[in-house]
Amino acid sequence: MRKETIMVAVQFFVLGFWAGYVYDAQQNWKAQQRAASGARTAGQVPGVAGTADATAGAMLPALPEGHPPTDAAGIIKTLQAQAAKNPQDLEPRLKLANYYYDQHQFQPAAEWYQKALELDPKNVDARTDLATAYFYLGRPQDALREYRKTLQIDPKHEPTMFNLIVVHLEGTHDLAAAQQAWDRLHKQNPNYPGLDHLKQSLDAARTSAKP
Repeated sequence: MRKETIMVAVQFFVLGFWAGYVYDAQQNWKAQQRAASGARTAGQVPGVAGTADATAGAMLPALPEGHPPTDAAGIIKTLQAQAAKNPQDLEPRLKLANYYYDQHQFQPAAEWYQKALELDPKNVDARTDLATAYFYLGRPQDALREYRKTLQIDPKHEPTMFNLIVVHLEGTHDLAAAQQAWDRLHKQNPNYPGLDHLKQSLDAARTSAKP
């Protein structure tokens, strides 16, 4: 434990900053993946443009009769109906999970990622998002378990490798494991965005942990 109150304040600032950073990094990666695939836009159903966040306060004018709903409740209801009607269809499950995730509703997001992974256990994108949802639910060990499963499927999945560093640093406070995860990603891609900042946070955490 640190002896000076100012160091406690510094730690909470650093942790708060990186709690936001991992989410921003994850969101940026998700956006890149969706753009690359052309199919994975959270909450997107016909008539809804962009991500779920972009639809929060925007309604398309003069929608024709029978047009899919653009409000949050309507989108969720429509996707749930699609999932129930086609229990072997992965797409509505992923759309629901991504929609909840982008709304920062991590509990239902985790539940729908789990449902998606029942159909596609090797979907590294869904499993990484599930792990990150667990992290924001205060379940770092569950997050680490899912990240490790992701790396078993794709050992070079860089967003997962990055998130492992953050969860070890913030969630479990295991600095040795965080450093090991940092070394692994740095060896594979030393220019990965945010990696230098994480190194600074690791160094600061080690310094503050010294008696």
